[in-house]
Amino acid sequence: MGRVSENRINFTKSSLSALERRVNAGGFTKNAYVYDEASHLSLRMRPNQKFIDCSFYLYERIKAPRERVGTPYKRLIMQVGEAKNAGVAISELRQKADTLYLEIQSGRDPKLVLKQQEVKLQEGHFLKEAKRSLKAMIYGNAASKDGGAWADGFIKERRPGERYLEDIEHRCGVLLKCLYNEPLYLLTPERVKEVYLELVPRGKTQLHNAMRILRSVWNWAQVKYDDAELFVRNPVSRAMKQLGVNINRTNRRTVRLDQEDFTDYLNAVLSLRERDHTTNFRNGRDALLFMLFSGVRITGTLNILLDEINLDKKTFKIINKGGELLELPLNTVSEAIIRNRLSHLPDNNIYLYPGITGTGHYAGTSSVRRIVKEVSGVELTNHDLRRTYKTLGAELGVHPIMIDDLMGHERSGVDAHYIHPSMTTLREASQKITDHIIEKSEVDLVAELLAIW
Repeated sequence: MGRVSENRINFTKSSLSALERRVNAGGFTKNAYVYDEASHLSLRMRPNQKFIDCSFYLYERIKAPRERVGTPYKRLIMQVGEAKNAGVAISELRQKADTLYLEIQSGRDPKLVLKQQEVKLQEGHFLKEAKRSLKAMIYGNAASKDGGAWADGFIKERRPGERYLEDIEHRCGVLLKCLYNEPLYLLTPERVKEVYLELVPRGKTQLHNAMRILRSVWNWAQVKYDDAELFVRNPVSRAMKQLGVNINRTNRRTVRLDQEDFTDYLNAVLSLRERDHTTNFRNGRDALLFMLFSGVRITGTLNILLDEINLDKKTFKIINKGGELLELPLNTVSEAIIRNRLSHLPDNNIYLYPGITGTGHYAGTSSVRRIVKEVSGVELTNHDLRRTYKTLGAELGVHPIMIDDLMGHERSGVDAHYIHPSMTTLREASQKITDHIIEKSEVDLVAELLAIW
């Protein structure tokens, strides 16, 4: 076989023929490599494998530039059968192995080069997404020119409610239309001030609403494309500070459900099922109760997915205002609502509150809130229910951190880093608020909810 050592021979026609006979006769009982004495080529054999199925490899420890110790490399050159069928000579295989060895040794490993090219392409696509226009950032793009999907836009990821969508379309989309085709990352405080001063004579209320939306979209993009380092300081906040303008709402609503109205309000909401058994009324009834007894926003409530409910753990998940997925506890009332709904929801549905048409989720509670007002005389918005929940928690002595966690409020500073209440503790806090409402209303709400659909 022209042997130089036990596993290193001179690859010639005669030596390879002798090796072929040995392999086909079962001469190798474990994985083995035989190396070519004249090159960096090697031949790999496996037990119970025919010679034609063996493969030529580059299998060596190679020291690339700036490496103190070499790294083992195992790269397939060609299968023996393929080489025979293609009439590839040993000299060509040796050249392939030696060339690959030199490329790796000089720091031009083809695999590494290909990987670096892929990373550059991904970074280029990522950077292209980060440089999209304001309109594309809000609504997203269906696909890029090369057929690849764009990242989701602000609306898709934040999943805002119907009212916020209307504000985006009719406030931001109309008043700030002049900015829609401009790249968001190029937006400057000077440009924001220019637009603001031009539009402010028409009225401040709607303009401030549009500016708040623009500020939110910019903040969302800053987090999403943080690695691009294109979004540093919010131009809307800077512009308003320079102008001395406060675009935040100052006439904050303070309405909440008073204790004396607990009974009338709950009975009015429960009476919705007596008026109509349509999905709209049932969705409205359960959504209002769920918000009152969980403190969750209307958008978080209507977007609850069935897959994000765990009745064994008594938890559910929502998307908070910042777009993050949060796990929250179920109390006796919110659990009863979910159990009742799960036993009557249509098949092939993904939402806890499905839309009337069978696609998407329930649109909103405006129509059922009007009925509740007529019956009870109590007028509450969706956010009034959330405000009631937090206020009751404070009145009952629930720790502010636990109230914030239950409501999906983001915390900052040291508390956010160190204090993380358990799900059991949060459930007890939620149950404390729930028990108070039921006790003062004298309505056996759980029994009502688990009764007839």
